Amino acid sequence: MENYIYKPATELARLIREGKATSKEIVGQHIERIKKLDGELHAMVLLFEEEAMKLADERDRETSQGKIMGPLHGVPVTLKECFWMKGVPSTVNFKFFKDFIAPRDAVLVSRIRESGAIIIGKTNVPRSLMDFQVSGDLYPEGKNPYNTDYTPGGSTGGGAAALAAGFTPLETGSDIGGSVRLPAAFCGLFGLKPTDRTVPLDGNMPIPRQAKSFLVHMAQAGPLARDIEGLELLWRLIVGPHESDRNIPRIEWKAPTERPLSEYRIAWVDGWPGFPTSKTVGEAIHSLVTAFTAKGGKAGEGIPDKGLHMDSLRLDASLLPYVIAQGVPWFIRWFMRWQMKATFFKGEHRFNKEINKAFQMDANHYGEVMLMKNRITERWEKIFREVDFLVCPVAYGPAIKRCKTGSNIRYEGKTVIYPHYMWPFTACFNASGHPAITIPFGMSPENLPIGIQIVGPYWSEPELIRFAGMMASLGPGFTPPILK
Repeated sequence: MENYIYKPATELARLIREGKATSKEIVGQHIERIKKLDGELHAMVLLFEEEAMKLADERDRETSQGKIMGPLHGVPVTLKECFWMKGVPSTVNFKFFKDFIAPRDAVLVSRIRESGAIIIGKTNVPRSLMDFQVSGDLYPEGKNPYNTDYTPGGSTGGGAAALAAGFTPLETGSDIGGSVRLPAAFCGLFGLKPTDRTVPLDGNMPIPRQAKSFLVHMAQAGPLARDIEGLELLWRLIVGPHESDRNIPRIEWKAPTERPLSEYRIAWVDGWPGFPTSKTVGEAIHSLVTAFTAKGGKAGEGIPDKGLHMDSLRLDASLLPYVIAQGVPWFIRWFMRWQMKATFFKGEHRFNKEINKAFQMDANHYGEVMLMKNRITERWEKIFREVDFLVCPVAYGPAIKRCKTGSNIRYEGKTVIYPHYMWPFTACFNASGHPAITIPFGMSPENLPIGIQIVGPYWSEPELIRFAGMMASLGPGFTPPILK
């Protein structure tokens, strides 16, 4: 039998459509690989073996009758644990939600089902999705398949590990502070955070029974894949308005151009003021920019608005409490504030004032923060009127060793406080709402993947995805881990 592990989702779908492979064979191989290898990685928390195999049989019958449901007909996929599947737990690895059973499918889960895909399992997450590692109250700690001493990142860490390990060809994650892009970087994958408010959020998180309202900003569901074609396919399936959220505009997405790299202009940075990166990441970015300019592309170092990055981080600190805690009971809000300072902001005290004020849930302050968001978004858009895209770091370095949350991190002989290794490089674009994609770009001296971030203007995803694919082709691409 042919080996289907590590084949792209688009190729698997084509093989099924053309009758050259069965969904049952493909789904079965992926499930067997999970059962064989996940005992060490803990990438998966739920495996739907019986249901998936029955559905694969059904897909094969449909194929034989010439009935193709959609572009992922018969293809296995996985989902981040937080997404609702009717009748299935959605706990975000937090004991407070241990009994939460989804009452219906999330909108994006329905869209994935309608594509003909087969959901084979759910993937591991940190407690409340609030960490850059994968540990919590209910599930074993998630590990990086390239080296199990290291984390796969958070909060879509289990999904990234599953993709890199060949458990699935596609994963759907979510990103509120780098939660798609960081795990993609740590596991050598493509990961996209779409433009703010373009993917429906209904059913993307368990909701406390006592909650009376639910504000959502900055958080976006997004795809992860080992190849750019799979990433684009999954993005196109989940994006777009839905009756559950009238705030999502009906966007006429422009078709990507056919421009060569020589006709693009980029800005690039290898760090931000107050937030440098490692030699390893800096060299990777310089290598990519050099390869890009060798193709005739135009590149300028830095951005003209010197304070914009720090202002964006201040906005993130001001808005995040409203996103995670608005409408929930005061005692849960207190816990969330404590956890936020112990994870995202451990050792970073400059934003304590903003965090504390936001957790008071004052309507006037919320209005001030939203005005700040509008102004910061426009400042970034002004830069994108001069360049097509921004190339920048996604993290200080490659994946970190698994450690106690909030521990200082040592890399290349330097000590970096916990949040500064990751948060400053991704959260700025959650705050502004801009689309950003991680591309894999080689391996570190420790044989861990290196990722680079590419950011575009609002609603530029078709062009951004195409450009990111061309930029990634200048490097070695996805390198599978060695698994025993």
